[in-house]
Amino acid sequence: MATETAGSASGTEATQVAMVDPRAPRFGQTVTAAGMAAFLATRNPAPLFAVAAVLAVSLLSGWRLDLYGFFWKRVMVPFVGAPDEREAASPHRFAKLMGATFTVAASALWLADLALAALLVAAMVGTLAAVAAALDLCVGCRMYRQVRFFRELGVV
Repeated sequence: MATETAGSASGTEATQVAMVDPRAPRFGQTVTAAGMAAFLATRNPAPLFAVAAVLAVSLLSGWRLDLYGFFWKRVMVPFVGAPDEREAASPHRFAKLMGATFTVAASALWLADLALAALLVAAMVGTLAAVAAALDLCVGCRMYRQVRFFRELGVV
């Protein structure tokens, strides 16, 4: 995801919030959904492993090595133009964390010769990514907001 920061000051304290072009996560979700669909259709684990690697590297690098974001910013934005607005990156990063967790899990299941379990997990990831990309209904983003809500209430 291509990110920028926006500062907001509260008294003497300044907070930096990473901002993202809202189309960038949709692009990544589309690529993820396509990768999972390719894996499910062919039973060739290469697309699964590739998506898992891209998401895991992005997560482990602290979002500095994000192939989806790099491709979006360098290749797609020149075609579609700059965004009209930006939104907070945190919910999208949480959703990407969930995607990374489950694609790595599906990869491990495949390598452990638990093909049916790997296919089911990959189908779940692909379905959620496709729904997020097509309908702008990001389950991981909603989960992030719910966890944040409960954290603010002091429940978690």
